Amino acid sequence: MTNLVEAAKSGNKRETLIALRDILASTIQNCESGRDMASNTKRLMEVMAELESLPDPEEKKTSKHDRLKQKRENR
Repeated sequence: MTNLVEAAKSGNKRETLIALRDILASTIQNCESGRDMASNTKRLMEVMAELESLPDPEEKKTSKHDRLKQKRENR
């Protein structure tokens, strides 16, 4: 698990969101308060949606042709 403070200091939005996602997931798993679980779950879903909207740095390593081919195969 990436340290949230270090990720935030780095200025890397993806790494910061990943660290936040991991902390929220851990918090939810250990949560005993229904109210806290609901708000943390909502925030986790928001963080995950924001992560999905960011360009994937791994995607740049493959050609456009290969990405399209993968999309077709995953249908």
